[in-house]
Amino acid sequence: MTQTPHRPANDTPANTRVEHIIRSIRDAVREGHLVQGQRLVVAEISREFGTSAGPVREAIRRLAGEGLLEFAPHRGATVRRFTERQIREIFQVREAVEGHAARLAAENIHRGDFGERLTACLDALKASVDDSTAHTRLKQDFHDLLHEFGGNATLQETADRLTSPLYRLRVNALTGPQRARESLREHEAIVDAILAGEGTRAEQLMRAHLHNGASAVVQALAEETPNQPQTRSKRKGRAHA
Repeated sequence: MTQTPHRPANDTPANTRVEHIIRSIRDAVREGHLVQGQRLVVAEISREFGTSAGPVREAIRRLAGEGLLEFAPHRGATVRRFTERQIREIFQVREAVEGHAARLAAENIHRGDFGERLTACLDALKASVDDSTAHTRLKQDFHDLLHEFGGNATLQETADRLTSPLYRLRVNALTGPQRARESLREHEAIVDAILAGEGTRAEQLMRAHLHNGASAVVQALAEETPNQPQTRSKRKGRAHA
């Protein structure tokens, strides 16, 4: 890791240390401090956190189970690389999961302050469309809100696991401003359907949005690496098209 994380106290319980390391590695991948194929050295991470190797190994094991990291022969743990097929497959599953989340959000939108919070998030997305870093973060906030509004903890956990491995595909920087504006229009249509309580339309629009996002990501990656169409380039960030 290239940025020293905050060290937990020496008397922090082991489980808490593991969770802290997991969060820090996730953030390092999302923010581009760790890139695809980069090796994670247990001894170095242990020194950064001021802890033994045990919690680091456990954190790496769990992140590998999530798909954020992978084990390579003679290299140990590295940040996972993705092929075009893997990217498409992940987005296909996201279509089903997050499409259903949008349907549930529409069904629950009149509860509490859900409508106000969703509208505020959309306004922030509009204001940030020319700032790829802020826009990427706010798009994640948008999807997180829909997962929360759905009221299904298992769905929320599944959606998180699907997006976590693709953190470093910073979609706005990768696919360019035209796709960012197309994506914003898609978000506006999704919000319109949710606020109207139209679950079927919200689900259809979300699925179409993710399908379009997957196509844009794959095309951009292929253009960046024309001689290696099945291998993604070293882009950083979290994928939410």
